[in-house]
Amino acid sequence: MNKIKKISCGALMLLAGLSLVGCTETSSVDSGVFSTPLPTGVNEYVMEAEYIDLTDVKGAGLSSEQSGVDMIYGDGTDAQKELGWSEGYYIGYTYSIQTKLDFVFTATTAETATFVLRLGSELGDLNITPDDMEVALNGEPISYGSIYVANSESMAQMKFYDKTCGTNLNLKQGENTLSISIKENSLRGNGTGGPCIDCIKIQTKAEVKYTAHTDNPSKRGQI
Repeated sequence: MNKIKKISCGALMLLAGLSLVGCTETSSVDSGVFSTPLPTGVNEYVMEAEYIDLTDVKGAGLSSEQSGVDMIYGDGTDAQKELGWSEGYYIGYTYSIQTKLDFVFTATTAETATFVLRLGSELGDLNITPDDMEVALNGEPISYGSIYVANSESMAQMKFYDKTCGTNLNLKQGENTLSISIKENSLRGNGTGGPCIDCIKIQTKAEVKYTAHTDNPSKRGQI
């Protein structure tokens, strides 16, 4: 199990539990770190989307289908990290109603938390709602408002934004699962679309632990 605290988008921050009170539309942050200092005693954790268990994850792109570790985009280069990709990778190919990402983690204590998604788009400017993409904690959908994600010119030049899904959210002690599921929608105009996902962030006084599958990128292309 790995444990990271107070990092700028570069290890694994996991969600902490959400009290299913409505999430609000979020602000954008380009830098990968929160724009205001953390409150006393609060740590920030980051969970990279490319390092979760991708074994049974299915997806699709604009012109091809991908699944599992082959949904990872990037080479982990310094140049890609400078673009704001926290570990130099991200998850793309989320344009399928079969796309579901599970972020599994444990919290040592029950606490409140702030939960953030770091998202990008190659589909134009997106306004994502729960009708387009479900975010659920331990099987219970979270009611967030509308998440605006600005367009990037290409996957190779993807720009990511921090989107706060809610504050004062309830993290339970023990194992939690945050799920992001793409629903049938018209984000592609004539087909289902979704955002590119860099990482998930959590601010909490609890200690958050997770398993990081850091060898995922090296498994791409394997049969």
